Parts: sequence; C-alpha cells; structure tokens
Amino acid sequence: MTELISQYNSEFSLRLNDTFVWYEKVLFTKIMERFQEFTERNIPFKFIAASEQDNAFFTGEEYFVTKIRVDKDRSIFMRISSVLMDTILTSTLGECPEEFSTEKMTELEAKILTGLNDFIYKGLNSLLVIRELDEFQNPNTAHFTFASKNEKGNVGKMVVSIPISLLPDAQPVKKYQSFDMGSFPKYKIPVNIITGMSTISLFDVKHIEAGDIVVLEQSNIKTMTICIEGKKKVFAITPDTSIILGIDNNGGKEEMTQNMNNDSGMWDVIPVDIVAEFEHVTVSLGELKQISEGTTVDLASIYENKIYLKVENKCIASGELVIINDKYAVRVDEVFSDKPKQAPEANPLPTQQVPQQNPQAVQQPQQAPQQQQGQPQSNDENFNYNDFDIEDEDI
Repeated sequence: MTELISQYNSEFSLRLNDTFVWYEKVLFTKIMERFQEFTERNIPFKFIAASEQDNAFFTGEEYFVTKIRVDKDRSIFMRISSVLMDTILTSTLGECPEEFSTEKMTELEAKILTGLNDFIYKGLNSLLVIRELDEFQNPNTAHFTFASKNEKGNVGKMVVSIPISLLPDAQPVKKYQSFDMGSFPKYKIPVNIITGMSTISLFDVKHIEAGDIVVLEQSNIKTMTICIEGKKKVFAITPDTSIILGIDNNGGKEEMTQNMNNDSGMWDVIPVDIVAEFEHVTVSLGELKQISEGTTVDLASIYENKIYLKVENKCIASGELVIINDKYAVRVDEVFSDKPKQAPEANPLPTQQVPQQNPQAVQQPQQAPQQQQGQPQSNDENFNYNDFDIEDEDI
C-alpha cells in the first residue's frame, strides 16, 4: 500500500507560494471559460485556495459531486456547493417558486450539474499530463477552490480535485516585478518651468496685443526656475542661441507710458507681477538629478513648447520665448482676453412733449451724472479688476 506524502514534505506544497499565480492564470482561467460557456452567464468567481489535503472549505455545506475516472488508478472530482447549485440552476432554468433543496433535486437538475462538470473536465483534459503512476510520483490530490457570491450575498463554492501526478509542471511566477535601476534616469515626470517675471501696470496688461514683445526684467538667460508640487529651485542652463533677437527692444514702454498718461484711470497705474512659465513640460529623472546637484542642464527641447504669460496665476497670453540682450522675453502670438469695446455713440435724448396748458414750462436738458471720483473712464467688460487683490498701499 502506498503511503500518503505529507503536505509539508511534498514538492507541490512547498512550491505553492511560487506557483499559485500560475494555477490562477492557467487552470482557473480555463475552468472559468468552460463554466461561462456552458451556463451562458457571466458569473464572477475568485480563486481562493489550493491545498494538498481536504481543508475547511469542504465542511459545513452540502456538495453535488461528480467523479470522472481518468484511468484505473486516478479520478478527478468536481464538487459544487448547494449555494452555487442554486445559482447555476436559476440561471439555466429560471427562478423556482420554491427554495432550492438538494433533497428535492430533480433528475433534470442533476443532469445539468453533471453535464457542467463533464464539460469543464473536457476543457481541462488538454492541460493534464497523462502518464503512468510510479513510485516516485506524488500520489496525493490537489484541491483547487473557487468562490462566487450571489445576489443575496451568499457564497457558493466549486472545488476541483485533481491528482497531483496529472498536473503539468507549474512555472513559478513572480508576484512583483523587480525594479530596474537602469531605467530610473529615463523615467519622465511633468514639471513647470518659470523663465522670469516683470512688474508692469494693469494698463500695460490690458493693452498687450499679438506681436508685442514683453521683456522679463527679472530674468537671467543662464538660469530658470523649476516648480514641482509647489517647490521651486533655480537651476543653471545652457542658453539656446537660436532664440536671440538682434534688436534692442524696450517693449514699447515709452509708447505705453504715453498712452497710459493720456487714457488711464487711477487703477491702471497699479503694478502687478507678470510671470512667464512653460507648462506641460516633462523632464527625465536623470535631468532632475542634475538639477538637484547644481549641474548645468541642457534643456533645448523645452524651447519647442509654448510659453504663457500669467498674472495672479491666470493665463493672459501665450507666445514664444526669445532673448533680448541679456534678458528673456516673450513674443506674444495669442491673447486670451478680448480687447476693450469702444463705447457706443450716445443717442440724443428724446424730446419731451410739453403740456399745452403750461406753454412757458420748458424742460431743461438733462445733465449726465458726474463721474465719481476714482472710477475708471472706460468700462472694460473683459478685463475684471476684481480678479486682483488690491491693497491700500498699492494705490
């Protein structure tokens, strides 16, 4: 008589930690494909256990058992719990007015369950290794348990018991892929890169047009600022000489100043900070490491991205980065707010009919209300001063 091999000494049990994922991907997947095909229902299952001896999953419930003989020495057992039987028969035959009971199972119901087990076995047959049993092979049986929860929240189980000698050689599958340190420098992350800023008046902000060049007075062509999750760091770069403009451009300050003196209200002179910032830029972790170490970084690829002009973190225009003398500047090609609309010409007031009984009463021309002190002369519907925080000391 052949003695049973202890589960603790069996190679099958010792390798389960490494081979469980393989059984899940191969054996469990094949069983579920056959189950869904037979029932024509997408019943969700989970692979919950693999063992070399009868375990606690067998107890406390009735099972419908089908024994399928493989050869004279070995058989496969297919077990379906009562809860799962109810789910299968309901999906196949429809709702039953009476509660399902294994004691009252009909011949038709038994044939359906037997047919299901046989259909699953035929699908597994291609995976099994049919070989003669010798004294060196494990004579024990492996039990694979699958669970499914029905609409009522009850859990049904299917247990497929296969002689270990019939199982194919399971290939160990790593649960976690090892991290390749060689790929670390190539991994890219999104960052914001700031090229510089200037302090200009609200009047200048409101009158930026496509084609204008906004010089960033607080900038250095040899440095930029990188921003990651609110943290900023100045880093050295190699300037791109292809974006240098061979002109001395003051950004039209004299003309803007003259226009501002002629056409501005008292709020227009309030200074605000305008920031030039690349967005949606990705840098590799290798480049980020160079930045953190203070090494000069060549970021020529970022010049291909648009650069945005922002006031109070609101985009007001976009364009391309250029260099004028030793400062960065932005040549504007798109403005994100409409120009102020001209006020329509005032229509003459309608002449009021004078009652005949008082011919001497003549209506005086109605005077337009005087402009309140401090109110801007023009009404710009698209430029909202309330978007900016204004302190008393700024006025």
